[in-house]
Amino acid sequence: MSILDPKQPSAGEYPSYYAPYVALAPTSNLIEALEEQGRALSQRWSELPAAACAFAYAEGKWSVAELIEHVVDIERVFSYRAMCFLRGLSDEQPGVDQNIMAANSAANERGLASLGAEFLHQRLSNVELFRHLDESQYDRGGRASGVEFSVRSIPSILYGHAAHHDAVLEERYAGKWA
Repeated sequence: MSILDPKQPSAGEYPSYYAPYVALAPTSNLIEALEEQGRALSQRWSELPAAACAFAYAEGKWSVAELIEHVVDIERVFSYRAMCFLRGLSDEQPGVDQNIMAANSAANERGLASLGAEFLHQRLSNVELFRHLDESQYDRGGRASGVEFSVRSIPSILYGHAAHHDAVLEERYAGKWA
């Protein structure tokens, strides 16, 4: 049996510092919303002008391309965590340093259309993973970065994470690269 609409994760199913991301996720039709968000963000990011790619709004801040690559990287990290939890791998999953990842991404050389396409591919892969889970699979969990997560929390975290960074892109970057 599969559930197309997992129930909302409770606060104990993820670390409290992810609560702002979970709060951004819809409380119904989450898997459908993940797919729709993936398509919309991919298109929006792919259509940004080339001048936006390496633009950073302040010294020491990520460029537009690095911000988008960060969202892609976190999609990939959390999908790996979900797979490990689902497949019964009991080893704790390591944390990641997002700044080291961004510095080593070479995102500014990629182009925004390429990054947008990569995000969509990763997101659609995640949607397929989550779309076919049943309640007992969403109940599974494990440790990553020293804290407990349920599989159920991961789609909400991913939705909110992408929404958060898209809002940052709009608020702090948009149109300033000209």
